[in-house]
Amino acid sequence: MKLNDYLSPEELKRLASALLVVLGFISIAAFFGFTVVPGLRYQAHTTDTSVQAVQGETGWLDPTDYPATAREVIPPIDPKTVMTPNPALLARGKTLFAQNCATCHGAEGLGDGAAGKGLNPKPRNFAEKATWKNGTRLEDIYKTLDEGIKGSSMVSYNYLSKKDRMALAHVVQSLGTFDHGTSDPKAIAALEKLFASAGEIIPNRIPVSRAVTVLCREYAEARPQPANPSSR
Repeated sequence: MKLNDYLSPEELKRLASALLVVLGFISIAAFFGFTVVPGLRYQAHTTDTSVQAVQGETGWLDPTDYPATAREVIPPIDPKTVMTPNPALLARGKTLFAQNCATCHGAEGLGDGAAGKGLNPKPRNFAEKATWKNGTRLEDIYKTLDEGIKGSSMVSYNYLSKKDRMALAHVVQSLGTFDHGTSDPKAIAALEKLFASAGEIIPNRIPVSRAVTVLCREYAEARPQPANPSSR
């Protein structure tokens, strides 16, 4: 006997859809199990109190998850206010670094964050010049924040505004006292044009846990189970 001898085509489709959802949840669970949990487990048992769990912006590698934020429309920015570090920009960058980066890179950017202990490759030590994937110039660091680094745990930070990414780039560069190199005038001009010519829209965001709850509810509402499946 075959499965379709017991189930109608509609029931087979419903079963296939349910299996796809289950496989999706298994994939997400596997990702957390092999990537996120090892770092959190180390953080939970470490005796190093120099790195504390901070309310994060992304929720990733952060047990507190991120808070819901409303949609924001940001107009074009005067490049002069972001291309050169200033006290307000650096203060914002330090706050963002503590929220998003310190868990892996460490409070001082030495690559010794608690969650980073379970990552391979290890988080970047910003105080050392060697082996930076994209380079150490301002435009290089901004590119890394914008695009992430394939094959590593460094994801794109493009969910942050361009100004916030530049604030982070200045802070990351300030953590190393070595010569970061002379910037490419064309690359700097391109960044200045990016800030001055176009605004941006930061969409609504909700915590990962809430997103999973909403998705499960919507799936259940879209595919209600029959009252008595055996009677069909």
